[in-house]
Amino acid sequence: MAIAITILVLLVAGGFIGTAIDFGGVFLGIPLVLIFIGALIGRETMERQRRVLQMKRFRREARTRKVDFDATDKRTVV
Repeated sequence: MAIAITILVLLVAGGFIGTAIDFGGVFLGIPLVLIFIGALIGRETMERQRRVLQMKRFRREARTRKVDFDATDKRTVV
């Protein structure tokens, strides 16, 4: 819910800033805010993807490995 309020505030602020600069600036201000929001969402997505890949790498490294026991090892293992 907080992100929705932030987005609305940014859209309204972009509209006011665009209108203050030039009446046609509304058409410039709102797309700039949308680009900013897209960049934030993209950054979050990339961070999440990095964490997922890191976890996959960790799991792959943590797998058990096949070990061949020689005769001495087999005698010591009960």
